[in-house]
Amino acid sequence: MTPGATMPEIQQVPVPSGKMEDNYGEKVRIGLIALCDDVAVERDFAHMVPDDRVALVTSRIFLEQPNSQRTFFDMAGRIPDTVRLLCPLLRLDSIVFGCTSATSFIGEARVTELVHSARPGVNVTNPGSGAIAALSALGAKRVSVIAPYTVANMANVVRMLTAGGIEPVQVSCFGLDTDMDIGSVPREAYLDVARNMDHRDAHAIFVSCTATKALDVIGDIETATGLPCVTSNQAAFWHAMQLAGWKETISGFGRLMRDCW
Repeated sequence: MTPGATMPEIQQVPVPSGKMEDNYGEKVRIGLIALCDDVAVERDFAHMVPDDRVALVTSRIFLEQPNSQRTFFDMAGRIPDTVRLLCPLLRLDSIVFGCTSATSFIGEARVTELVHSARPGVNVTNPGSGAIAALSALGAKRVSVIAPYTVANMANVVRMLTAGGIEPVQVSCFGLDTDMDIGSVPREAYLDVARNMDHRDAHAIFVSCTATKALDVIGDIETATGLPCVTSNQAAFWHAMQLAGWKETISGFGRLMRDCW
């Protein structure tokens, strides 16, 4: 206000017609725990939201860089407080812990336990559980795996997939250990690697890590290889939606999102 101006009269008026409605996400509301330096996962989830019946709520969690077993385990204790920031007064249908590698170290069951300590009873998933469920829904028991990880982190993700009944038959990784570097890998790099791998024993291709740009080349990979392609973000979003009861096709993100409802 201009100095010396008189405060105008403020009128409180009723909402026209007196009608109220639900917040965004009347059908499905997803809570996402995103790593502090991962700028891909929230972007990808938002791209896959089909309409305003679905809402995405994000909370950030600190992960020390570079990524390692120690930093992943250190992050685990911060999960409950991060969950408490996910719209505590609103209904959530699913919560996604957004890190594939960290899940492989902390453990899928432990991640769920930590989320439930702050939000009892909510559906919980993560990119590892989502990928295993997605690949199973596609009938893919053997997979080619592509990831930006170091060999050590890649090995742990391979163990998680194997424990979930998925057999990695070809595995390639770029040797990167920070989310900033991972996010700088061009999306076409995943397509190029997929084209050059020997997939004769594979039923599908899995691109692991939430920080990649791979979501945008799912269709290209499927066309080039003739195999379904699953990525961490696509699988985690699909699984969260499925757990929440969503049944409708979502186009533009591969066979999984088109066919597996």
